[in-house]
Amino acid sequence: MIDNIHQIMSHDPLAKLIQPQNFVGWTYAIDYDTALIMTNDLWKANALGIPHNCFLLAATFDPERYADVAGEEKEVILFRVIGSAKLPQDDDLVRTKVDFFQQKTSIFDADGRQDFDDLTLNQLQFGGLKCRVLGTFFVDDGELWLGSDLESFANASRLNVYRPHGAALETIVNYVDPIRRRNAQEDAERLGLKGTIKPFRIGTVRYTSTDRMHRRDPRAQIVPVYIQPADFLARRTAVLGMTRTGKSNMIKQMVSVVKRVADEGNAKIGQIIYDINGEYANPNEQDEGAISTIYPEDTVRYRMIETPGFKELRTNFYEQLNEGFSIIQRELESAGRLTSDYVRAFFNLTLDQPDEGEWGEYNRWRIKVAAYKTLLYVAGFEPPAGHRVSFKANQTVRERVNEKAGANLPNPEQGMTLEQAKQWFIAARLANEETLLESSSSGRRWVDDTLQILLNMIAQRSGSSYISGHRILVDAIRYHSPCRTQDVAEEIYQYLADGKIVILDLSVGDARIRDNLSKQIALKIFQNSMNIFVQGQTPPNIVVYIEEAHNLIGRNMDLTETWPRLAKEGAKYRIALVYATQEVSSMHPNILANTENWFITHLNNTREIRELAQFYDFEDFSRSLIRAQDVGFARVKTLSGPFVIPTQIDKFDPEAERQRVAQQQGRSL
Repeated sequence: MIDNIHQIMSHDPLAKLIQPQNFVGWTYAIDYDTALIMTNDLWKANALGIPHNCFLLAATFDPERYADVAGEEKEVILFRVIGSAKLPQDDDLVRTKVDFFQQKTSIFDADGRQDFDDLTLNQLQFGGLKCRVLGTFFVDDGELWLGSDLESFANASRLNVYRPHGAALETIVNYVDPIRRRNAQEDAERLGLKGTIKPFRIGTVRYTSTDRMHRRDPRAQIVPVYIQPADFLARRTAVLGMTRTGKSNMIKQMVSVVKRVADEGNAKIGQIIYDINGEYANPNEQDEGAISTIYPEDTVRYRMIETPGFKELRTNFYEQLNEGFSIIQRELESAGRLTSDYVRAFFNLTLDQPDEGEWGEYNRWRIKVAAYKTLLYVAGFEPPAGHRVSFKANQTVRERVNEKAGANLPNPEQGMTLEQAKQWFIAARLANEETLLESSSSGRRWVDDTLQILLNMIAQRSGSSYISGHRILVDAIRYHSPCRTQDVAEEIYQYLADGKIVILDLSVGDARIRDNLSKQIALKIFQNSMNIFVQGQTPPNIVVYIEEAHNLIGRNMDLTETWPRLAKEGAKYRIALVYATQEVSSMHPNILANTENWFITHLNNTREIRELAQFYDFEDFSRSLIRAQDVGFARVKTLSGPFVIPTQIDKFDPEAERQRVAQQQGRSL
């Protein structure tokens, strides 16, 4: 009979949660939200203490007699300790203590002397705990389920309370309901992952900053905390906490985990890191390795200045015409320069290439582009080495231009340098002022209104009047690089689609340029993935990481702007967002409201705590988050996890990850 009972206990997941040796007391009051527990100093000591925020379990049944338990009693209630509670006799016991202390004549008592009589001492050892009700465990069809509330409770029931350790605690903190567990394979296939992707370890359970007993006692068992990989793909994740409390370590852990999932699932998952401080792109002694050194074959680094090992982050205005011109438009608008007629006309011109079959429009476009590039040249935009322009001009136009130039300039159809183009267009403007230049084929004006604006800006003249002309473009020069051959945002998207890790080192360069480029790249990622989705195709998996996110994502941003849209709509386009900041209150509320995963370390003021307390059950950790400044001590809530888990995040081990990558590459050869 005893063997049968133990066999039932070993197979029933509910019975295995109850550990009689860790009994800590009884509930003496309970409702749907909270429970009050009577405990005793001896019981607490036997269970290695009861830390603040620790989990407790309550049940009416005896696990040793589980076979005889009635069906309605087969449930276990999960509590979290949130504070102390007064017992009815506490006031009398306080008076007893005060009377005793008033009668003492020395600090230390003589050996063998007892402070209180046995009966009084027994009474003094009892105390109360206040707990939050987190849910109810029960079994259905042999599977363990957790409801997030109480279905009912009986005031007359005697609920025995236990502190879970070891396997029981591991079951609690790593619980995933059967529906999500069964959907894991389907989610993996939807994300393009092949095979079953196992949960990955993120850290270990830690309740308090002082961990003398519950983690360091020889009898204590360090319990691992695991995360479901699908929780992070096409989801939003917040990493919040003060500087030097482990946010960067958490980001590195996530990058390595996503890379591991991609490798093991034989899938391409692109990752892009907005590296504000340069700590992911560049090795440093403190972190013993950067992402770029761990995955050298799969990492592409970008910087805003020319640096060995880095790709140029800025745009080549001569090659990426529309991208460069959009930056110029943005600078003109932000500088408030749209006050002159010629500036507004320039602002509204288009550089879109027409169909080559429409040869008349196509030839006019070539002339316009050549004049625009010449305008860039005279404004001070350094051209790529050997850059030339070409366009068609009839013989009459060429002769009149040469006459005004006082020299025999090259035929523009054969190509000319930008310096020669400058001379050509200045002379063309003078010739056109004298007598309108005409196209020999159609008789139309060779210098149309758009070209006239460009010629005036090159010469800084409108009629006989002086204008600022090309000088209004100088603010955009800092965004230009002559080294690029492709739009940087499009190039980055292609790397992400190929499963690369892209690091944008934003630690150098102008902060305004950094913000604008960051938004431009994010917009390209969002628009490209959305366009692929709208066409009925599957966008690539992309994870976007933003360090110091409050610098890029403002609280007062409009919902139609890039970052709020990416956070709100990116999930359906398979774009995940991971943002790290120490200023919860500065983040856009729409982004916070759409966040599924949370990793919270130390915050130093009540305003940030109040902001955080609006989400899930983080209010229970308000005092702990302000007090505990331990590096890596986080409170973790994930999409699959039904409640917050206090966790000591594992330190990222770059050497172990290098070895894993080497083994993975060895298997794939």
